[in-house]
Amino acid sequence: MKDNMNMKWKQMEILCIIIVSFFLILSVRMIYQPNADPEVNSFVSLSSDWYQIKNGERTDLELPCSVITNSDGEAILYNDTLTDADIGKFVSIRGVQNHLEIRLGDQLLYQYRDDNFQKNSQMKGKLWADACLSDKTGQEPLCLIFRGRQNSRLYVQAPLIGSYSDIIRHHFQESAFSILMVFGMIGLGIVSVIIYFYARHRKIAEKRFFDVAVFLILCSLWCILDSGIYQMYGKQSAAGTLVSFYAFMLMSVPILHFIQDTVSKSKRWIPQIWILLLYGNAVLQTVIHIILQVPFVHMLFVTHLILFTGVIAMILLLWREYQRSQTQVLGLCLKAFEVLGLSGVIALALYWIFSIYWYDAVFQFGIVLYIAFLFWGLLCKVSDDVQFRLEQAVYERMSLEDRMTGLKNRKAFEQAVNKIQTEAALLENVLLLFIEIDGLKKINDMYGLQRGDEAVIRTARSIRPVENGSYEQQVQCFRIEGDEFAVIVSNPQKTPAEWERFIKDELKKETTGGNRIHLKFGYSYLRKTDGTLVSISDWKMQADQMLLFNKEKESEDKYALL
Repeated sequence: MKDNMNMKWKQMEILCIIIVSFFLILSVRMIYQPNADPEVNSFVSLSSDWYQIKNGERTDLELPCSVITNSDGEAILYNDTLTDADIGKFVSIRGVQNHLEIRLGDQLLYQYRDDNFQKNSQMKGKLWADACLSDKTGQEPLCLIFRGRQNSRLYVQAPLIGSYSDIIRHHFQESAFSILMVFGMIGLGIVSVIIYFYARHRKIAEKRFFDVAVFLILCSLWCILDSGIYQMYGKQSAAGTLVSFYAFMLMSVPILHFIQDTVSKSKRWIPQIWILLLYGNAVLQTVIHIILQVPFVHMLFVTHLILFTGVIAMILLLWREYQRSQTQVLGLCLKAFEVLGLSGVIALALYWIFSIYWYDAVFQFGIVLYIAFLFWGLLCKVSDDVQFRLEQAVYERMSLEDRMTGLKNRKAFEQAVNKIQTEAALLENVLLLFIEIDGLKKINDMYGLQRGDEAVIRTARSIRPVENGSYEQQVQCFRIEGDEFAVIVSNPQKTPAEWERFIKDELKKETTGGNRIHLKFGYSYLRKTDGTLVSISDWKMQADQMLLFNKEKESEDKYALL
């Protein structure tokens, strides 16, 4: 049983790896689709022939490079290499954190402006400035204007020039890693939901899979709405950015619930503190933003501080719990939070110290690894739970089944009777049939136990069609003694005589030849003809007395014939 379960889980793992690999290859193929006509659909990096004019002198530049702003806080770059062939193409530059403007001579092609949601420099670093080259291309120099503090150093990327479709494709290629991470999160979220409902179907209360699914949904929402792609091309980018902030503030709550369900009850108050802090942070930032008009980006450090301290606290909590119990699930949770903590620290360093725009890719990768560890721990636990439940079900079924005949045994009969006693008031009527093999002991004594066992098995085969072939009645069949069987029919439509005739007809099919088997029957109804209920003990006693009466009557008839 255990080997079969392990084999099934290995097969499921292989199937999941194949499906994930297929979607990754498909995604990469879609993003990195080659151009059909390189001469028409291509883009080039405009890195050469740039220059600045300072104090009437020209300084040549090769992009990317760092430039120094003037006394007005501006850095202006020129390029004269564009021609008429470039009319209608797009120029695209990564990063708008320095209030970029793109001009052709005096004609403004692009100017970054904040929408209804103010962004910081790290968020602006994810964006591209895309501008369509006008009819003046080739007549006027291309001009890039950057603004910062006086005499400050600004890093300038090399612009790209190409068709609109190729520029868009390049943007998606630049975001390929984040896109794949989002696909991975969504895929794992779907798997989490499937496993959650599968566990419920198996009567395994594993709410943590649901917590993981909610966490992955919030992470995916944050990654999508916070991405440069959405910020540039989304119809409601300001609203999307606001939603991404709330998703980021609250996405750790499901994982804290996960930790609560993992650690001992005496320690569950620790994750609860950070759950309340995260909810309070979201509410407080909303109030401050509405009343004092403080932008959310200026309060982002509070969320980072709560998340950082929360991860450290959860690592310490899981470490202490693991030292106490040494369970596999706690060990994997501890490793998962260590990975998340490391990726979070690196991402925060990139964000606050270096102001690098791709900080989120590091954190996204950490999230995927984090979930992978949690998933493995949960799958191992669910696998053990399912295996235990299956073994329990097998043992339970074996304890309720007669091994010789395959019918339910006396224990199952007593359980069925107890259930009827509980539900008696709701039942229209219940018929109880007692069936006994006449002279089984004599068959054993005269022909051997093997012949007696054959008689029992053939009788069981004759009774089983009553259960399998009935469409009107709810029928259960039991072997309650060595030579005695019972049939319970809920809301019966046939009379006891019809049931007796049906079973005897089936028995004739089983005993074609000289080895004839004789059966005796007794029956009783749970309700009298006037509809009143009889007690369960009287119900069974009446059927047993009728069986005994029929046996004695046949014996008397045989004696009278002699």
